[in-house]
Amino acid sequence: MDYLKVLLEVLEESKSKIVESLKNPAVFKPVYGKPLLVDKLAEKVVVDSLSERIGGFTLISEEAGMVKVNGGGNLVAVLDPIDGSTNASRGFPIYSTSLALAEGYSLSDVVAGGVIDFPKGDVYYAARGVGAFLNGRRITVSKIKVLSESVITLDVSAKGKAFKYLSLLSPIVEKAYSVRSLGSNAIHLCMVASGVFDAFIDLRSVLRAIDASAGILIVKEAGGVVIDGFGAELNFKLAVDTRISLIAASTAELASEIVNLLEFKPKS
Repeated sequence: MDYLKVLLEVLEESKSKIVESLKNPAVFKPVYGKPLLVDKLAEKVVVDSLSERIGGFTLISEEAGMVKVNGGGNLVAVLDPIDGSTNASRGFPIYSTSLALAEGYSLSDVVAGGVIDFPKGDVYYAARGVGAFLNGRRITVSKIKVLSESVITLDVSAKGKAFKYLSLLSPIVEKAYSVRSLGSNAIHLCMVASGVFDAFIDLRSVLRAIDASAGILIVKEAGGVVIDGFGAELNFKLAVDTRISLIAASTAELASEIVNLLEFKPKS
């Protein structure tokens, strides 16, 4: 199967349909206190588009959980219908759809991934061994090797443990050239891949595998480095309940400097 061809067709079709639905203010209303209607609509659009092209597959999604679509199949689709729902509901123009295609149930099985940046109309995508692209143009990470020259992005949403978490990050924040936080971790990863940011750091241990699987492949295929908070290679189970921490950086040197500034050690 040409995974990249399938991915691109699904992303382009989904982009046009979801953008049209976003014009209706009602899609930003919670459904019985649960996720926004737009999340459910986006999921249906992507699932329908993918099933039309490949028939059966296993869906792992924030909204539906793990579902066998059309009886299942060898392909696993990891979907976050809308990453940045709060941004979207408030009119802040950073939100996305993230889709990864895998041949199994671990990160190392991901063969293609894409992210739609809706407000800008951009599509980031990558395939294993092929490279990373933005709207058809090959992208690469920056060549920044030191934190003092780096523009980095963080996820600092840490209710209940904010003081401890922000204290952990403070040496990094102090040393970085500049720090940003946008509210869509899929977009954070894509902007590292395209050289807009030099690193993305999320060490809360609550980042969902669903949110990050496509973006991680895009960073790697753009020449970047993705590791856990201790500097080890990142791999994890593709599942609804999988939560991770990660550091995505433009270079190994920058990633190493970030890890060395962290004040926690692996548990023995």
